[in-house]
Amino acid sequence: MGARPSSKLLVVPLLLLWVLAGASAPGAEVRVVDDWDRTLSLEGPARRVVPLYGAFSEMLFAMGAGEQVVARTRADHHPPGIRSLPSVGTHMRPNVEMVLGLKPDLVVQSASRRAATAEMDRLQHAGIPVAVFHPDDFPSIYSTIGRLGVLTGRSEEASAVVDGMRRRLDRVARKLASRSRRPRVFFEVRGQPLTAAGRGSVVDEIITAAGGENVVRVERSMVRFDLEALLLEDPDYYIVQQGPMNRNPMEPSRRPHYSRLAAVKEGRVLWVDESIFSRPGPRCVEAVEKLASALHPDAFSGSSPSLNPPPSAESSPAPPSGTGEPPREKLRWETVRRSLLLPLARLVFFIAIGLLAGNVIEALGWTRPLGRVAGPFLRWGRLGNHSGVAFMSAFFSGVTANTMLMNAYREEKLSRRELYFASMVNTLPSYFLHLPTTFFILLPLVKTAGALYLGVTLGAALLRTVALLLAGRWALPAPSSSWETKSVQGRRKKVLADAWRKFKKRFVKILLLTLPIYTAFFFLNHYGFFRWMEEMVARVVVLRAIPLEALSVVVFQAMAEFAAGAAAAGALLDAGTLTVKATVLALLAGNLISTPVRALRHQLPHYMGIYTPSLGLSLLVVNQAVRVASVLAAAVLFYVFYPG
Repeated sequence: MGARPSSKLLVVPLLLLWVLAGASAPGAEVRVVDDWDRTLSLEGPARRVVPLYGAFSEMLFAMGAGEQVVARTRADHHPPGIRSLPSVGTHMRPNVEMVLGLKPDLVVQSASRRAATAEMDRLQHAGIPVAVFHPDDFPSIYSTIGRLGVLTGRSEEASAVVDGMRRRLDRVARKLASRSRRPRVFFEVRGQPLTAAGRGSVVDEIITAAGGENVVRVERSMVRFDLEALLLEDPDYYIVQQGPMNRNPMEPSRRPHYSRLAAVKEGRVLWVDESIFSRPGPRCVEAVEKLASALHPDAFSGSSPSLNPPPSAESSPAPPSGTGEPPREKLRWETVRRSLLLPLARLVFFIAIGLLAGNVIEALGWTRPLGRVAGPFLRWGRLGNHSGVAFMSAFFSGVTANTMLMNAYREEKLSRRELYFASMVNTLPSYFLHLPTTFFILLPLVKTAGALYLGVTLGAALLRTVALLLAGRWALPAPSSSWETKSVQGRRKKVLADAWRKFKKRFVKILLLTLPIYTAFFFLNHYGFFRWMEEMVARVVVLRAIPLEALSVVVFQAMAEFAAGAAAAGALLDAGTLTVKATVLALLAGNLISTPVRALRHQLPHYMGIYTPSLGLSLLVVNQAVRVASVLAAAVLFYVFYPG
């Protein structure tokens, strides 16, 4: 009898312990190690999660943690329930203030988004735990799902998701077990510039699991690919992804030389959804199933692949100017009139105006007041009065400035060494001469990045000017302070007649050189020489500081025009593909590649006309070398010191 009361007494504390343990379970500490080898400890499962990459959102929704997700990024549209959540910017540029306002107890970011490291640091300093994962194959996808399950208190549900993915992949593998041949596949990540999925990508995992072989053997996630290399590989299937990384891709059959590919000739071009094939989430299994049924239709009971159809011809854009192969169309009269005769007439007109203005200014003795304005500034660098006049003239006409320098040099009022220094210093007023056009193109398109770009290039112009003046103090003798004064009182008519005579003599000589040179350059340009040259440079001279996504900006700027590069930069910036810093660096890279080539194409004819051919070429090459060096130095400083 006495034992019963004691057993009842034992039951009460045991029940109490069980209740306390159950009540404390939801608040038990959770701990995982992320892919940056950092241990994250939460006091309990996260209830308010902000995933900054769509793959993580899909993982959380798949394991039933969608109600714990409180925000999304701009590009997240799957699953449909996520669209009602507030957007906190892009994965590359999350709005830290918005994230903090949502009071999350966990933020999840991709390790590949290193450009957003500064934002992640701010969140961590504010006390928000940030987990960083880098899923790029099926094992790492499984691992990421499992760790997200731990962090959100849904470990069992996460395990069920992983088990389901494995079962579906095993089902595909069993159907392909008897297949000895693996079709060779090329996966287009981006069409311009041509970029392929490499062996270090989740796409490569999908291709392999679907019974294919990736023809790209480089161990990187994305690889720049040459058309020549693609033709040499000649894959069995050509896959084009459609999405933010490859908007409105052109059909391969409409691209120059792609018709030589067996995949294009025989209709084995597949169109796929970027968010399914390039996003390392649960839907990668769906991508495997669709691709396997396309590569091996007989193994899947003849089921047709549920892949996106190609874009219509109407929606496919024409290739950008300067891309693809050099033009081979027949030279027509309209082309000659529009692209040679009219521009040449404008060039001759402005050369004539500049040359005449330079001669008149000198003949009427107006050089002295002009020279006095820039005199103190340039005399510090031991540049004389004639250099000062040319410097001031360069603010409104480069032709006038060059004419004045050449006249002074021919009359032995300027040494050859000072001529070089004066010509290089004149790149500062030339910068301001073109600034209004550049300003009103950049600011609407790339906003803050445009202002920073202008600041960096202005800094480069000031940097090289100061460096040149310092070098001038060392390399040039002290200039004379006296001016040759000319009295034109009572003989203005004769002075102007002499200026006109000099103008005609010099103008004829300039035309004899400028016209044939400009015409030759027109034909070189028409038949693709400069496009070929700029493309070769763009392929080789690429800054490692800029991400792969920025290469399209560099190529557009190098192979089309500055406005095209700025437009491409604006589109990528608005889509969140590029950060402000990456956009500025891309514009600077395009500047470094394109400007020297364009100077050779557009400035060389009148440089060789105003100066002698050898002297004009030499001056232009030296000027561009100094300009490139200064822009490169400013770009390096920007890269090192600008955060992000």
